[in-house]
Amino acid sequence: MNLIEDARDLFLPAACASCRSARAAGGGVWRGLCPDCAQELRDLRPRLATPHHAAPPAVAAGPYAGALAEALNEYKERSRRELAPALGRLLAGALAVVAPEVPGAVLVPVPPTAAARRARGFDHVAGMAAGLGDLRPCLRARPRPDSVGLTPAQREEAARRSLRPARAIRALAASGRPAILVDDVVTTGATLRAAALVLRDAGIEVPAAVVVAAA
Repeated sequence: MNLIEDARDLFLPAACASCRSARAAGGGVWRGLCPDCAQELRDLRPRLATPHHAAPPAVAAGPYAGALAEALNEYKERSRRELAPALGRLLAGALAVVAPEVPGAVLVPVPPTAAARRARGFDHVAGMAAGLGDLRPCLRARPRPDSVGLTPAQREEAARRSLRPARAIRALAASGRPAILVDDVVTTGATLRAAALVLRDAGIEVPAAVVVAAA
């Protein structure tokens, strides 16, 4: 956070990003949330997500519901960037379950499309994952159609076509280190599966993924 944002929050305190009825706390990891919503997020425990396409297996910080779903949507769609530390703390909890089983792994964030990044003004997944480990931007996103109205097979194909390798993938492949994928929400698992296929085609092992929420 910069000085301008700190001053804004001091004189014009924002509403809680989750309940939007109480005032948000002024600082710390749980900034942007009222005490009750912050406690709801603190009480979450990581869980194994079981999407239809279970490759790679994913650990989620919590279910896509309640305070977590609201905070994640505010962060992504309304640029409530002050929520990044709180969502990052939840990701860290999911990562703590996976990391001991994958020593030496790097973190590979699933990237937004260029259009989504322009609209939001930032890469929301990389923002949450900052500081959690060795972050490698090994994937690039192609334009992707809206999934509304698509059949499961069409969604799978759209996900497969939506990602391509970035230049950094060569160095990671040469290092021999495995990768843990990082994303915001897992539903069917099609995007994680597509990302894993791109990395595996480059010779990189992808044994697991971590996400903020499982829908």
